[in-house]
Amino acid sequence: MRIADAQWIPSTQHQTWDALMDPAVLQKCLPGCVKIEKRSPTEYALSLHANVGGVEASYEGEVLLSELKPPHSCALAFEGKSPTACLAIGTAQINLSEKDDGTRLAYTVAAMAGGSLGKVGEPILMKAGGKLVEKFFAAFIDHMSKVPRTAPPPPVQEPERGLASSRWSWLAVAAVVVMIVGYHALFK
Repeated sequence: MRIADAQWIPSTQHQTWDALMDPAVLQKCLPGCVKIEKRSPTEYALSLHANVGGVEASYEGEVLLSELKPPHSCALAFEGKSPTACLAIGTAQINLSEKDDGTRLAYTVAAMAGGSLGKVGEPILMKAGGKLVEKFFAAFIDHMSKVPRTAPPPPVQEPERGLASSRWSWLAVAAVVVMIVGYHALFK
C-alpha cells in the first residue's frame, strides 16, 4: 500500500514541526490512539485501537525517526503488532515547506500488513488507510489553527572556521611572515 499527498497546515513551519514531534498533539489527533510515549528524540512507542476492514484490534508499536532536518523533513519507520490482527509495518517521508502564510506538509507512506489484517486485501487497506490519514489531518489542522503563531527561533550559529576564528592562527601567520622577511633581510 502506498499513499502520497500533501496538506496545507495553517501554522508556521517550525510550529508544525514541533507539533508533529509532540506526543500529546499526536495522541490527540491520531484516530484510535490510546497512548504515545517519546522514548528518545528519535523513538516513540504507541498504543492504538483500530477497525480495518472488519478486523478490530489493539496495536502496540514503535516509530523510529531518521534523516532529521528540522523543521524541513524527516523519514520514519513504523511497526504495529496485534495478537489478533498480526502485523503492520511501513515507512514514510515527510517534507515541510512554507506556503501561503502556512506550511505545506507533503508525505509519502508505504506500508504492508500481514496476518488477518493482510488478508482483507489492498483495496480495503487503502481505503482504511486513507480514512485514517484524512481523520488525522482534519484533527491536526483544527488543532494547529487554534495555536497562536510565534516567530521562528533564531538560527543556530555555526562556529567560525579557518584563520578568522582564532587570533592565535593570525599570530602564527604573522610569525611566519616575520621569519621569512627576517631571513631575506639578514641572509640575502
